[in-house]
Amino acid sequence: MKNRLVRACAALVLVLGLTSLGWCARGWWQPPSSVSIASAPGTATAKVVRGTIEQTVRARGTVKPAPNALVRIGFPMPKDVSRRIRTLRVVEGDAVKAGTLLAELDTSDLTATLQQLRGDAAVVQTRLEALRTLAPQEIHLAETVRDQASSQADLAVSSLERGAALRARALLPEQEYDALASEAKVARARLANAEAGLNQVKTRFTTDIATLEAQLNQARASIRNTEVQIEWSTLHTPFDGIVFAVHQRPGELASNQPSSPVLTLLKANQLQVQLYIDETDFGKVRTGQEVVLQTEAHPGERLMGTVIRLLPQPILQENVVYYLALVDVQEAHRGLLRAEMTTLAFVQTGGGDQVLWVPAAALRSRPDGWYVRRVTATGSVDTPVQIGMRTEGQVEIRSGIAEGTEVLLER
Repeated sequence: MKNRLVRACAALVLVLGLTSLGWCARGWWQPPSSVSIASAPGTATAKVVRGTIEQTVRARGTVKPAPNALVRIGFPMPKDVSRRIRTLRVVEGDAVKAGTLLAELDTSDLTATLQQLRGDAAVVQTRLEALRTLAPQEIHLAETVRDQASSQADLAVSSLERGAALRARALLPEQEYDALASEAKVARARLANAEAGLNQVKTRFTTDIATLEAQLNQARASIRNTEVQIEWSTLHTPFDGIVFAVHQRPGELASNQPSSPVLTLLKANQLQVQLYIDETDFGKVRTGQEVVLQTEAHPGERLMGTVIRLLPQPILQENVVYYLALVDVQEAHRGLLRAEMTTLAFVQTGGGDQVLWVPAAALRSRPDGWYVRRVTATGSVDTPVQIGMRTEGQVEIRSGIAEGTEVLLER
């Protein structure tokens, strides 16, 4: 009597233990609805059911920046110019928005040069404005002198013409006529001199004004060149991103050489996953297939993605050949990723048809093939089966047993 009581208690404890195990496992695996606890102590059973099996390829992966996602930036200074970094406002890992000030150069010499250039330009501007104000007055004065000389010349010519008429009638002495001719000649000479003076004044002012305008334009160009160099001394973010690496520090000399950038930025949410697909599974993987990703950093999250590219170059690791598949993660999940994170991926390679299946724990093997232990009224019977698709939790049954058959599960 005592021994029967002990065996009953042990059976009860075992049943309760299996039930608790199923509940504890639900955090990562839900037992199929066909699984049940058999009436016999210490045994679990499942029924052959009809449903869908999702074929998956399991692979490990690494988070990598997408092509062109890493951008090396520096100060766009003139060639062969180096300046000292005055301030650096970010460190690795900082999230930055487009237009954020990242770093500044020491530009004290450029600031002094700019002040001097602006002063020189102001002097030229003042001289130019004075010439433009004086030019009309000087030209007007020269025009007045020319007009007076023209009137005197016209009067002298008229007097000479009247004297010539009187001389022809012997009414004007020769000596007076010669005086009139001399006055007319002098008046014409004064007119020519006044016209030459007017042209000289116009030419001088035109030349002087053009020269000062050219000097002013040159001064403005020098000012703008210096201003641009000062603008180049501030480094701003060209896009939203993350500071991936800082290559130079305050006090160091910076240049515009591509080999020595100041920072490397990672464009926001521009991360992909590189999957290492075993050569035996690579033929099952196609672009466009959905991928479920799991990361250790976010164990409760299912990150969804799509295979976008298959790379042909083989990778040999520990005498196993792998091929890379690139996965584009859905934008809603990219914020959870960081470069070089490791992932576990399940590529959905097929399935969806209604087939007979049992839990993988029901399947056993022997030299002549696969079999299950079918539950009967008198005990379990080893029954050969032919299998099809397999996943980590399900196995397709193509023949050997019918739907609804109860089979034993391995403990």
